[in-house]
Parts: sequence; C-alpha cells; structure tokens
Amino acid sequence: MPEIVRSLPLAEEILESHRHRGRGDDAGWDAYKAHVYRVVNFARALCPEGPDRDDKLAISVAFHDLAAFDTLDYLVPSIVAQDEWLEKTGREAWGEELALIVAEHHRLGEYAPTRPHAPLVEAVRRADLIDVSQGLLRFGLPRSYVKEVRTTFDARVFFRRVIPTGVLRAIRRRQQPGFLRPSDALARSAHGGADR
Repeated sequence: MPEIVRSLPLAEEILESHRHRGRGDDAGWDAYKAHVYRVVNFARALCPEGPDRDDKLAISVAFHDLAAFDTLDYLVPSIVAQDEWLEKTGREAWGEELALIVAEHHRLGEYAPTRPHAPLVEAVRRADLIDVSQGLLRFGLPRSYVKEVRTTFDARVFFRRVIPTGVLRAIRRRQQPGFLRPSDALARSAHGGADR
C-alpha cells in the first residue's frame, strides 16, 4: 500500500480559497477536508500512477462535494466551481476528465473500463464509497490500511452533521437529489456527452 499522504498543497490551496462555501461551519469544513484526504488516499491505492494522477486527484476530490454545504443538488455547482478554478489556473484541458470524476463519484455500479477516463473516475468512485460505507466496502484494499486512513483523518462531523443537515434543508426546499444523476449534472454544467 502507498504511504498515507497527509499534505496535499494543491488540495489545501483549493479548500482554503473556497472556505466561504462552508458557511462559517469551520468544524464541518475541516471534516470535509478530512474526507478529501481519505478519498485521495484510497484512490491513490486503487489507481496506478499516471501522468498528473496526484494533481488530478487533489483537484477533483477537493471539489467533489464542495457545494454540499449549500444544496443536495451539489454536483453541478461543484463542477462549475472546479471549471472556474481550472480556467483561472490554466488547467482547462483537464475539465472534461475532472468533471466526469465529480459527476460519477456517487455511481453505485462500476464505471466501465471502456468509458472515457475510466481509471481515475472509477478509482474516485470506489474511494468515496469506501469512506461513505465506513470501510465496509474496501474493493480489495486491506482492512488495516482503510482503518489507518480513516483514523488519520477525522471526517465524522461531515457525515454526522453536514450531510444530514443538507438532506433536511433539501427536504424543506423540496429539492431533488441531484447527486444521483451524473449525466444530468454533466449536461447542466456544460459537459454533456463527456461520458460517451
């Protein structure tokens, strides 16, 4: 297993510049950052090294649930924020791949290996599911490694308060659960067809 990454300057830069999205909930934002580190570490263990792998993971995972503090339909605003950041930093060429990673990260079934950008998309999907399932699903990663990563980064507040609060807010507003419709999120964020 790879060594646990405890510092990702690129992810830190993104998260700090978007801290206002936490709506003043510093504990919730820090727990989201812990979730980001967990997902990046699991994804690195699940995906072979490739060009810019770690930078692409740091960026896409920093943005993947970014708008969850505002809405349950958070895929589109997360992708839009990511696109704006990519353009500002001269990384527009990564837009389609990173939009796919964000849009597909809640897919319950496998993202087929024949689809565009499958290695990173599937690695992040699995990594997020490992964390959300509290390590019950591991996709072949050793139980001890999953436990060590989860113990290293405390994301409890994100899962126990931020997400449930978002669900209650969505129910009150009668929002649809946008995180369940990746193709719709891609189309609404100007990446329609990126998954074909």
